[in-house]
Amino acid sequence: MIISTLRGIFRRLLPRSNFGKSVMTLMTGTGLAQMLPIMLSPILTRLYTPEEFGVFALYGSICAILAVLVTGKYELAIIVPRHDGEAINLVAVTVMLSMVVSLILLGVVVVWGEMIAGFLGHLEVQSWLYLIPFSTLILGCYYTLNFWVNRRSRYKNMAISRVVQSGVGSAMQLAVGLSRGGLFGLILGQLLGQVVSTLYLATSLPRDERNLFRRVTLKRMRCVACRHIGYPKFMVPGQAMSVGATEMPLLLLTVFFGAGVAGFYSLAQRIMAAPLSLVASAVGDVYRQQAAGQYASRGECLDVFIGSFKRLVMFAFFPILPVLLFGPWLFAFIFGDAWRAAGEIASLLSILVFFQTLSSPLSSTVLLPGWLYLDFVWQFARLCTAGLVFYISDYAEVGYNVAIGAHVAAFSCLYLLHSYFQYRAARGNDR
Repeated sequence: MIISTLRGIFRRLLPRSNFGKSVMTLMTGTGLAQMLPIMLSPILTRLYTPEEFGVFALYGSICAILAVLVTGKYELAIIVPRHDGEAINLVAVTVMLSMVVSLILLGVVVVWGEMIAGFLGHLEVQSWLYLIPFSTLILGCYYTLNFWVNRRSRYKNMAISRVVQSGVGSAMQLAVGLSRGGLFGLILGQLLGQVVSTLYLATSLPRDERNLFRRVTLKRMRCVACRHIGYPKFMVPGQAMSVGATEMPLLLLTVFFGAGVAGFYSLAQRIMAAPLSLVASAVGDVYRQQAAGQYASRGECLDVFIGSFKRLVMFAFFPILPVLLFGPWLFAFIFGDAWRAAGEIASLLSILVFFQTLSSPLSSTVLLPGWLYLDFVWQFARLCTAGLVFYISDYAEVGYNVAIGAHVAAFSCLYLLHSYFQYRAARGNDR
């Protein structure tokens, strides 16, 4: 009933075009994927402690940062070539690179696992470090297949894969949590969801697309890898810094304020991101494909950019209001009084999430004219800002709410600046 009502509202707001229909397809799948863990969160917060959520979030942060390295960001180039033969060789390059780098990570964990756990300040993570290389391999394959499916405009498969990942992961976390499995359930659920969703995308490839792999050769792989060398050269450092800047607040909150505060922050971040990513992720996937096509033919994509930006403003504003005004009360009521602090953090994060929702889905715009260096500089600024804000907060001995508030203010300004550069890129080189 709720899904049908939301579909009706968004159908009236979105244009009756291929863009609108594609967004609706992805938004429905993403909505179901986001709704499942949200619906189970009131149960999970009573089965797992804030400290367990904090350590799980730390594990997830490590995986998210390393996943950037394993693909060389070649998956971003999959939608760019005009010919499928070049694109399918990029798929092969990305998968092979994921395997090689993940094996290297496994060797690092075997040799220096204990030292890494000690550096993180959580020895309980050591036993789970061996799962990180496997997780990065699965993530690399999933990202690759997801961008290939995006290139082929099979948005239904993209939507289903997200539902599968969320459903399987949430179900496993609930089952192990009920048996008091502790941290094991949170990590196992996430990993199993990633595996099943990747297998789904792989098995959903039509026969004609599977036949394209006959065009894959080592010579062609080397050729496309060299042709798109700008992606690992510029995008890997940039994206590593981007993910690092996103995950750094959690990492530094763990170091400076403990796993409990990190658990509060993790829950607040997940709940705040869920409803807005419902629209942002769908709009971003469709925008990326259509903007690339229009830019290739016309040298600009301003109409698509402006239209997408307006929709994001409209969709981002209203969901943040309840949390902004009543965050602590809502979190205490839904998740239990022990999680009231998470509501206080969510009220602060709602402001940042608004500006992030306007910028992140359209971030690929700066890649269309080849401004890879600009993305690198901006990501470097985010990473430095995140580290500097929390370092100064720790030096000044302020509370975690003040530190998070400063982080929100600084990052909101950075997202506004990036939106301006996206607009300049969308106008094309001749304007």
